[in-house]
Amino acid sequence: MNVKKYLSNPLITGTIFLTLAGTTSRFMGFFFRIFLNDIMGTTGLGLYQLVLPLMSICLSLCCNGFQTATSKLVAEKIENRHSILVAALLMSSAISIFLTCIMYTNANFISLHILGEYRCIPLVHMLSFSILPASIHSCINGYYYGLKKTVVPAVTQLLEQTARIGSCYLIYMVLSGDNKVFSPTHSICGLVAGEVAATLFSVATLHRDFCDFSISYQRLKEASKKMTVLFIPLSLNYILISVSSSIENLLIPKTLRSYGLSSSEALDIFGTLTGLALPVLLFPGVLCSCACVLLLPSISEANAAGKSSRVSSAISKSVLFGLCFGLTFTAIFYFMSDFIGGFLFSSKMCGYFLRRLCWLCPMMHISGMLCSILHGLGKAKHVLLINILTCSIRISMIVLLVPKAGIDAYLWSMLVSHVFMTLAVLILLKNVEYSNTVLHSHT
Repeated sequence: MNVKKYLSNPLITGTIFLTLAGTTSRFMGFFFRIFLNDIMGTTGLGLYQLVLPLMSICLSLCCNGFQTATSKLVAEKIENRHSILVAALLMSSAISIFLTCIMYTNANFISLHILGEYRCIPLVHMLSFSILPASIHSCINGYYYGLKKTVVPAVTQLLEQTARIGSCYLIYMVLSGDNKVFSPTHSICGLVAGEVAATLFSVATLHRDFCDFSISYQRLKEASKKMTVLFIPLSLNYILISVSSSIENLLIPKTLRSYGLSSSEALDIFGTLTGLALPVLLFPGVLCSCACVLLLPSISEANAAGKSSRVSSAISKSVLFGLCFGLTFTAIFYFMSDFIGGFLFSSKMCGYFLRRLCWLCPMMHISGMLCSILHGLGKAKHVLLINILTCSIRISMIVLLVPKAGIDAYLWSMLVSHVFMTLAVLILLKNVEYSNTVLHSHT
């Protein structure tokens, strides 16, 4: 009976669906990284990693905020759900088309003056074509997250990864037959193919579910207003994180050169850290990430219904789960770091990074889940402030310490900033809980 009770909970079943899809997708991506490292080398992987933050910034402008806002509004059982999705699609697509044009026409400037690497020009050109399809299927995923129908986003995720890897492997086989080299630009082609495949599937599924509906101009106008109010603070959060990540990715090679390393050595270290070690470290987080996606609409629904006890329970369980889950993988990465780095990637440096960064696991999982709860409670502005302070700490330490102490200073900056963020989120949630308790005692 207990098993049936748990499985009847959409948060649990939805998390299971997304976790299975996410785990499979990350396993595929994990071995895909090994494949890319073997055929492009760490320098090629470093170039690939150097342009990815551009896509992250674009997605934070035209995708992530709309997906989260759509999920929240749909979960609150507002009648015009279809209007919410249409408003999100129209607004997101308009911004994404604008960003595509900007990125494509300014690829030379972006590569030379922002990324500081002329070899990134063809990668930036190709990457620009991924923005529009990514924005479309992100909004559609947000709609299904709000309905707690996770099968569609789960299948979309798997299809996207399959198309990305499959197209890259196909390109590699064709080039190998002609004795040509697989370049980082070809890996971006695979990324675009994955986004297009995911969009085609999402649109086809949506067409089936939307076969009979009508939207009035008034409802669309109301939905657009609600979307704008939520989209702005949420997008600012995502933009801050993306911009901060981009700044870090630009600063790391530059500050390592100031430390005394050559350009090639700095790019190799950067590629190993961001292309090998960090993806391994983040790999177990798929379970927490899936829970975060579904926590937001669930908390929004509970908060709208005035169920404060349900919110408090979610906070306590999230902290306990994040702590236990994170400590487990801290131990795994600490004791198996040399094996993972040496056996999988033939890189002692990757093992070293894993051993130094494994202490981040508990804090990453706890803060990620609690930030999702805060978004569900409508505290996006507070999360934004915490993120600003967290990013400021990390970037300041990179600028001041990496030129003097090397890459170890960056590793310390990650640890210090994550400790600060976790403590800040916990304190904020305690204050929110206290305020809600006082409010309900008076009412």
